[in-house]
Parts: sequence; structure tokens; C-alpha cells
Amino acid sequence: MMRPLKRADKELFMKKWKGKKKIIIPVTAVILVGLLLLVPVVSGASAGKYRELKPEERDLSTYLEFSGNIETVTDSSVYAFASAKVLEVKVEKGDEVKKGDVIAVLDSSDAEYNIALKEAALKAGETSDYYNVRDSRTTLDNYSQALESGLDSSTNSAQKNLLTAQEDYQSAVDAYNKAKEDLDAGKSASVVSARQALQTQSASYDSAVAQHDAKMITDEALETYRIAYENARESYDLAVEGAGKELEDYKEAMEKAEEKLAKVERDYETSALTAGQNLEGYENNLEKTAALANEESTRLELEHLKESLEDYVITAPIDGVITSLDIKAGDVTAAGTRSIAEIADFSVMQVAVKIDEQDVAGVKEGDEVSVYINALDKTYEGRIASLSKTATIDNNAVYVDAVVEFGTDEEIRSSFSAEVKLVKAEAEKAVCIPAKSILYDVDNTAYIYVKDEKGKEQKRKVTLGISDGTYTQITEGLSLGETVLEEVTASSGIEMSFPRRNFPAMAE
Repeated sequence: MMRPLKRADKELFMKKWKGKKKIIIPVTAVILVGLLLLVPVVSGASAGKYRELKPEERDLSTYLEFSGNIETVTDSSVYAFASAKVLEVKVEKGDEVKKGDVIAVLDSSDAEYNIALKEAALKAGETSDYYNVRDSRTTLDNYSQALESGLDSSTNSAQKNLLTAQEDYQSAVDAYNKAKEDLDAGKSASVVSARQALQTQSASYDSAVAQHDAKMITDEALETYRIAYENARESYDLAVEGAGKELEDYKEAMEKAEEKLAKVERDYETSALTAGQNLEGYENNLEKTAALANEESTRLELEHLKESLEDYVITAPIDGVITSLDIKAGDVTAAGTRSIAEIADFSVMQVAVKIDEQDVAGVKEGDEVSVYINALDKTYEGRIASLSKTATIDNNAVYVDAVVEFGTDEEIRSSFSAEVKLVKAEAEKAVCIPAKSILYDVDNTAYIYVKDEKGKEQKRKVTLGISDGTYTQITEGLSLGETVLEEVTASSGIEMSFPRRNFPAMAE
């Protein structure tokens, strides 16, 4: 069951006063006087109703608490993978084992007999044909290796030529594209230079025309400017024409590179075809007689039988403790039909808990937690290992399933009850006062009463931080050394029925 998060100071105060009943008990005057003497007193009209207190520096925290039972994280079932008689069981229930430790040994005599028969059959079939095939296989392997590593001369040469042709073609394409881009954008060096000269002469000619119109220069001078402009124009046209011819040259070079690439690709394909045909020829040499095929089959069966010998020694698949053992010497196992042992890893344990929907906000996988084991009176470090993506409704309560993992020791046992604490907020050396000292206006604004330097009561708004239910952090509105006034109410089961004092409102 999940314990609720410690509530805010406001809620604690409202619960304290809501529905409070006055208890009237006949007492003697002596008892009443004695009770009043136990109440700390402040001067003036507040005597017997309020006590003075100083803010304290405290380390506070708010947290969620959950409960559950301890479970193992990793369990493994052990199966026999061979049908045979059990010769020996090397473990007992409760034994600690490591991965690979022997649990039981099965009778492998039948398997070893079959291995001997296959070895004899294979030896008898080792004829000259077999050795011929072995040589052919070696030749095939060597040639295949040569092809894969590029050591075949003809294929290797064709491949190098292909790579060179591809690079040359790409360079030609890049050069053409760059020249075309420059021409289209007017960025060709010769064109740019000619254009700038033309712009200069054009501006000079336009200026000369204006001067001529204003009778500032002669017709001869204007003609000189016109001729210079025409020459610049002709140079620009020649530059554009030259850039176009240069682009054609780049295009021609690209086309020639493309033709060369096509030829080299054909040569490479021919070389690759020849290599493939050679490889196929070597492979055909391996196709021998049926007897030879039978020998190969025998060899494969022999390898399989030797590998299956491992199945006659049953080993632990994980580190852990034998929690169940259902096998003994003399039993006959059935391959893979039922578990013969159970192993649990107790090095890491888990607790399955339920988190109320109101508390799950902010909780995430990886959050650090503490795990308290009541039976051992010990606390362990852990973390939220998993958090369900869906909520569950049970008896009108909505919660989210979570799993907490933690490191263990030899004292912990499965099914022990555990309390999990998840710290939500912490504050070191926080300025704190008792939660019951905090009051609230109708607009839920928190305030307290303090005693000023003149000894007068003063209402003051405060900003609250975190609370552990008993003490509340004041983040703004109060300093260490100031005096706080707290109303004194019931004591030892007897409630003092004093009228609530109306302090003057705090000046804005």
C-alpha cells in the first residue's frame, strides 16, 4: 500500500482547525492554574495564548513511500537436451552456483559408440578420389580468396582501369558543370573582366554625351568616347563567345571520358565473366561420385555427434542459487520436455509497487530510491527500473505499476516485505518554522505573525517552500533571529477554549 506524500502546510493547518471540538472538563482551580503555568507567555494582552519561537535551520525533504514484497529479478529454468540416464547430480537445493557449473552428468555411452562407428566409416572411405576432391577444394578456395582480395591479375587490372575511368569521367563532368554554372551566372573570369570594362566605357560615353550636349566638349572628343565604348562592347562580345567555346571544349572532354568509361566497363564485365567461369569450373571439379558424397555426409554427422556430447553435461545457465531441483541419479531425462532445476539470481532484487495517479507526476525510470527491509532493519540503495506506460484501476483507485531494483546481501530473502522511499524534493539549511505556525487568508495567501523590534505583533506574508509535515521552509518573508508568534491550543488532550485573536491587518 502506498503512503501519501506529506501534504502542504496549508492543508495541514486547515485540517487542524476544521471540525475542531471544544472539550469541557470540570477541573479544580489548582489544576487550571498549573496548566496555565505550563504555557510559554509573551507580554501584554497575548499572555497565555501565544508562544514565541525562533526560525531554525533544518535539512528538509519530501518523499513518496511505497510498500511491496521482494522478488528476484533473474530466474532461469534448467533443461536436459539429451534423453539419457542420470549418472550423477553434483548440486543440492540451496547451493550457490556460477554460470557453467555442472549440475548433473548424463550417460553418454550410446553417443560415444555412434561416434566411433562414424569415425571408422569415414576412415574406410578415405580413397584416392577423396584426396583428389580435397585438392580440388584447395584450388577452389585459393582462387576464391584471390578474387575476394583482388589478387587475380586480370580481374585486378580491369578493376583498377575501371576506377581510373570513373574518376576521369567524374572530373570531366565537374569541370563542365562548373564552366556552365559560371557562364550562366556570368562569373567567367574573361567575361567578368570584359563586362567591367564595358560598364566603365559605357559610363564614360554617357558622361561625354551629357558634356557634349552642354557644349563642354567637341564632336571629335565625343567620337573618341564612342569608339572606346564600341571597342569595349566588341571585346565583351568576344569574351562571351570565348567562354561559350570553352564550355564546348569541356563538354567534348566529358563526352570522351564517358566513351572511355563505357569501354572500360565492358572490359571489366568481360574480365568478371571470365573469373566467374573459372570459379564455376573449379566448383564442378568437386562434384564427384555418390560414394564421395556419402563420405562428406558421414563427416558432417560425425561433427554433429561430437558437438552433442556437450548435452550430456548439464550446466548452470546463470549465476545464482538452486531454488528447485527435480532430478536424481538413476532418472532418465527427456530432452527439453520439463525443467529439472530452477536457479534464482539474488545479487539484484526487485520490489513491485503501485504509485497513486496523484503522485506519479515527476517519477521516472532511473530515479534513485531507498529500500528499507523491516525484518532486517536495514536500508539499501535502489532505483526505479521500470514504470508502466498505462494506469490500472482497482477498487476505484487509479495507480501505475512500477518495479524497483536494488543491490542485496546474503541476509535478504525473497518475499520479505519492503518499504520504498523516493525523495521528491530536498532543501539544505532551510529557514524553517513549525507548520502549525502558518496561517492562510481567504485567498490562500500564507502569512505568519512576528514580533517586531518594539515588541508589537505584525502580520507578514511569507512564501513557502517544501514541508515534511512538521516543519515548513520559508523562502521569502522571514529571517533567522526573528521572533514568530504561534497560537497555543490543546495540550495533553485538554483544549483551551480561548477566543481567536484578531490581529490588525498588515500594512500594504
